[in-house]
Amino acid sequence: MGLAVLNGITVDRYLRTADASIFAIGDCASHPNRFSPEPACRLESVQNAVDQARCVASTIAGKSRAYETVPWFWTEQFDAKLQIAGLPYICDEYVLRGTSATGAFSVFGFRNQTLAAVESVNRPVDHIHARKMLEVAAELTQSQAADPSFDLKALTRQNNR
Repeated sequence: MGLAVLNGITVDRYLRTADASIFAIGDCASHPNRFSPEPACRLESVQNAVDQARCVASTIAGKSRAYETVPWFWTEQFDAKLQIAGLPYICDEYVLRGTSATGAFSVFGFRNQTLAAVESVNRPVDHIHARKMLEVAAELTQSQAADPSFDLKALTRQNNR
C-alpha cells in the first residue's frame, strides 16, 4: 500500500499516515495545523521535528497526543538571534515593535486583525510572550503590539487564567 502524499507525506493530527503502523515527522510530514489556514502544512525546522518526535513517542507509549504545538523557529546569524513564533507567511498586516536601528526589534504579523506570527531579532522576551499569546489565542491589537510600553507578559498571564 502506498502512502498519501500532498506536499509531503500526509498525516493526521497524531502524525500517523494512512497506514496506522507508520508515522511521519519533520520536513516530510504534511500535517493539520491549527495555526495554518490550509488543511495541512509542512514545517522545515529542527524544533518542529523534535516536537513531533515527542508527540509520536507519546502516542507509541499509549498516551495518544495530537500535535498542536505553536510553530517556532530560531537561528543565530553572527550577532543576530532571530526567533519566529507562528507562521509569518499567512499574515496580511505587520507592526514593528522597537526599532531596527538598535538591532533589537520584533515584527508582529496579523491575519484578519488576529495575531498570527512574531519575528524577533535580539528580543527573546518578545518571542517567549509571542509563543504563549499564540498558544492561548490572546487578543492583541496592532496598536498594543506596536507600543513598547504595553505589557505583553500581563496579557499572556490574563489569558492563562
